[in-house]
Amino acid sequence: MPNKITFGLKNVHYSIASQDSDGDWSFATPVALPGAQEFSSEVVGGSTNVYADDTLYASLVQNAGRTLTLKFTEIPDSFKKDVLGYKSLANGNLVEIANAPVVTFALGFEFQGDQKARRVWYYLCNVTPISEATKSKADSIEANSVSLTITARPIEVGDDLVTNCVSEKGNSNYTNFLTTAPTVPVIPTPNTGTNQ
Repeated sequence: MPNKITFGLKNVHYSIASQDSDGDWSFATPVALPGAQEFSSEVVGGSTNVYADDTLYASLVQNAGRTLTLKFTEIPDSFKKDVLGYKSLANGNLVEIANAPVVTFALGFEFQGDQKARRVWYYLCNVTPISEATKSKADSIEANSVSLTITARPIEVGDDLVTNCVSEKGNSNYTNFLTTAPTVPVIPTPNTGTNQ
């Protein structure tokens, strides 16, 4: 059964991704995505036990990325236009385009209440159309919410497949981690010992 983890969050940002003719990815300047309420992450994949000779012979584990769920009070128009393909009309109306091209983006945020105040970028994300619900006022006021379902797939870094990168207080890039364009990490090798 896939693992599912729920966190508080703040400082949510998105960064539009683009891929060149060589297959290399780059990312635009991040844009703030305010109003986030809740985050959950579920691994895409799982594990399978292989039995032989009347014993557990091997345990096969697959990690094909993550399914992320973000709950917001409202989705900003900037995200609707940049990522979901909505278009503005001359009269100011906003229209949803059902056949809009799929946009890949990086998703970054900070874990709220985490002692290390960790910040994370998920590199290659795609989102499904927005699911919205609302209801009439009753005796008590309850805010409506909008949820985004996001698939975060791994990015190739040499021989490695990287889903996300995490920075915590004390790391050299922590201060600007969410406000500067994400970069593809440099994975250290035994010979060079370099990383980023």
